[in-house]
Amino acid sequence: MSLQLTFFSFGSSIVCVFTTVLGIFLFGIRDRSKSSSYLAAAFFLLSIHAFAFFIAYSIDSTYAAYHRWLILAVIPAFSCMGQFFFNYPDPIKENFSKYFFSSQLLLWFCFSIYYIFSTLNKTPIFDFTEQIWTFSVPLENKILGVLVFLYSFLMIITGIWRSWISRKEGNRFTGLFVLFFILLIFPPVIANSMSRAGLISRATFLTVYTFFMIPGSFTVLVLYINTTSDQTRFLNRITGICLGTFLLILYWIGLASIGRQEDTFDLGKLRESENSIFLKKVPESSLYSFHLSDEKKQVDDRKKFERQSIGYYESSFPSDVDRFFSEENDQIPRALVYRFSLQDPNSKYETAYSYKEYREFLHQAVWPYFIVLFSTVLIVLLGFRIFFKGAIWNPLKNLLDGIGKVNQGDLSTQIQVRIQDEIGFLTGSFNGMVSSIREARTALSVYADTLEDQVKDRTSQLTKLLEQQQGDYFLTSLLLKPFGIQQSKNGKVIVEAFTRQKKQFVFKEQNHEIGGDICMSANLKIGGANCSVFINADAMGKSIQGAGGAIVLGSVFGSILNRSRLFEDKTIELTPQRWLRAAFLELSKVFEIFEGSMLVTAIIGVIEESTGKTYLVNAEHPSPILYRNGKANLIPTKHFFGRIGLPFDPSSTFTVQSFQLKPGDCLFIGSDGKDDLILGRREDGTKEINENQEAFLTRIEETKGDLDQIYRNVEEFLTDDISFLKIEYSISNEINRTNGKSSNLVTNEWN
Repeated sequence: MSLQLTFFSFGSSIVCVFTTVLGIFLFGIRDRSKSSSYLAAAFFLLSIHAFAFFIAYSIDSTYAAYHRWLILAVIPAFSCMGQFFFNYPDPIKENFSKYFFSSQLLLWFCFSIYYIFSTLNKTPIFDFTEQIWTFSVPLENKILGVLVFLYSFLMIITGIWRSWISRKEGNRFTGLFVLFFILLIFPPVIANSMSRAGLISRATFLTVYTFFMIPGSFTVLVLYINTTSDQTRFLNRITGICLGTFLLILYWIGLASIGRQEDTFDLGKLRESENSIFLKKVPESSLYSFHLSDEKKQVDDRKKFERQSIGYYESSFPSDVDRFFSEENDQIPRALVYRFSLQDPNSKYETAYSYKEYREFLHQAVWPYFIVLFSTVLIVLLGFRIFFKGAIWNPLKNLLDGIGKVNQGDLSTQIQVRIQDEIGFLTGSFNGMVSSIREARTALSVYADTLEDQVKDRTSQLTKLLEQQQGDYFLTSLLLKPFGIQQSKNGKVIVEAFTRQKKQFVFKEQNHEIGGDICMSANLKIGGANCSVFINADAMGKSIQGAGGAIVLGSVFGSILNRSRLFEDKTIELTPQRWLRAAFLELSKVFEIFEGSMLVTAIIGVIEESTGKTYLVNAEHPSPILYRNGKANLIPTKHFFGRIGLPFDPSSTFTVQSFQLKPGDCLFIGSDGKDDLILGRREDGTKEINENQEAFLTRIEETKGDLDQIYRNVEEFLTDDISFLKIEYSISNEINRTNGKSSNLVTNEWN
């Protein structure tokens, strides 16, 4: 038994080495996941499968036939790949996967026992089509081919199923694994089935196997180490990718050059045979050489001996020369036979050379590539680790150690920068950061020593500022207080107000409040009729800013009321609509002075005491509510005007909306604070604020219009100032002299 390397020895050895390294790399991961373990097991089993091919194509001995036992390792490799999909990226259906895996292994184990038992009593034979020793067990090999196809098909189906689930979860890498496993597995599996069916040669199958396994394994490696959540070591990742790259390049180089060695041998022997015919001398290295008779040409049924490297390049060997393999017999050993013609195409010659010489020639041609292969593996696995350890790993390790010391509180750490590269820049930045932290800690320590004195001093300053601010608030509240009302009555019209400002404060041990909401009401004679005039307004701004707007509004509106009272006897022809127009324009003119820095939303209204006729002007204020017969409804007023303080064109049409109050009706007018209530918290932590005006209707109905009870129901949900005006038109037996019909909302326009 001797080592006789061939073309396929080189390809299968690369597959064996690379898959072994991948298995070691994955098994070397600390606290590895199940997916890493199963993938590592799959690569180890594939390396055993590749090693079996290496034995078959490298040893010219009957013992090499037992490589068929190692071939069986490919079946559990597919099972482990299927389990990889059950556990990547996270385990799923664990109980089912265990039973599924166990049943697959049981079937494989039973078939393996049967296959080994079938070959034990068989005599190895030499298969010249593959140039290997094997066993003549066609039935068992067909069953093996079926199982290989079945297990690989189940693995792919499992992968497709898991990729569909992972895609719904937002993980697309599983689908890529399925794609690359298909490229890695299916071409060799299909080629194996075709070779067993006699559609292609075994040499073609081995070509497909080597061609797809090397780049496929390399792609799976790169994809996995860049997507796994396992803590892989940086140096191992670099080494694995470098080794895969070099082996892939080395394989393509061998593919382009080793195959031609067989062509070189054939051409040399052909030229030697042709020269011997011309010289009429039998070549020394040949087994025989003679001219073929016509009878010999007709009875010869030998099969042609195909090249292992067929299809890799365009052969220069003459196409009219036949190449046969001759089995060993009593006269000559196994031989390589060439049948050719010289000048006369009908005159054929045949020369035979020892098959052993052919294998020795290939061995001598392939051996240097094996030296390069194993030298490359040693250099990458050992040399690269030494190089990267000094150039990358040690600087990174020093940096990680420094980070660990800083995390433990040692700020005296300084890392030496040996090389000014990216890692050197990172190390220098780390040293600068540690220095900044050290200086900051020193400053913080000094600050902490004097913190108590600073806190006392700052607290004293803040107390004085707070007292000054509370005093400002108190003075503002005093200015605002005269404008508010609690309750007023004008014949049948009863006005009740409720105001609660958001900003609460304590001054001189007494509770006070300020804000931008204001409610005012007064009794006036307009056009000779007793009327109730009211306003509910909300000045924009927080605390003192809103209060300032309310003070200005209250002062101006109070001035308008006082002026109207003084000239009641001179305004007999004045109508509620014209009074509202004059009042609104005066307010708007005053607030325009502030150039938009002080805006007010408001509803200004007039109610005729004798008739219940109501007139409203709405400046972007929430819609009023009519409470009638225990049912509350929004009065759909339109916002014909912008907020008070925005420019208004006096020449434009001025619209006053009117409607009829019936005896027993209540009119509710309120600021937007009654609607802007906290409903809860969203998932991101922000407040969810109510934006539905109609939600307030239910509270009016539940409390039967009691303002205090309404406030208590919404008190804990408030986000802003809140104010209400409740205007009740009392019950009377008098008939509406102006309009005896049930009035609906109407809109009148006045120029």
